[in-house]
Amino acid sequence: MDRIVPLRRFLSWLIDRLLFLAAGVAVLFIIQLAGFPGSGLIRFDLYDLIAIQVPLTLLITYAIWFGVVITFGPPGRRLTGTDVRRRQGGAPSLPMKLTRSIVKLLLHITIIGFIVDAVFICVDRAERRSIPDRMAGTVVARRR
Repeated sequence: MDRIVPLRRFLSWLIDRLLFLAAGVAVLFIIQLAGFPGSGLIRFDLYDLIAIQVPLTLLITYAIWFGVVITFGPPGRRLTGTDVRRRQGGAPSLPMKLTRSIVKLLLHITIIGFIVDAVFICVDRAERRSIPDRMAGTVVARRR
């Protein structure tokens, strides 16, 4: 199995983050158009934005993103020609995918967890496995 080069993995991550950010901006725009508290152009209330709009935007964006990833796979992985595989080869099982996704979500909630995960990828020169990959028994490889 071909192991993934770090540049492809980084590009995949970058594409996914930019698309997630764009989806979040679109959802926030729709929320403001719908007239949720804090969306008025004249009376802009920072509390309403932080307390209502941003959490609602994140919740809706994560739901949309989860649906896209479950249905089509991560867009960044598709565009860079990479895929998540079992360490021994073959497609990962559903429990492996769920374990990887949950651990990744828990790590990436904070910037510290994200940095620690990135350091693990950089330190592992042989396979470039992240913490979620290690816990799920998966590896990121080129798609065949």
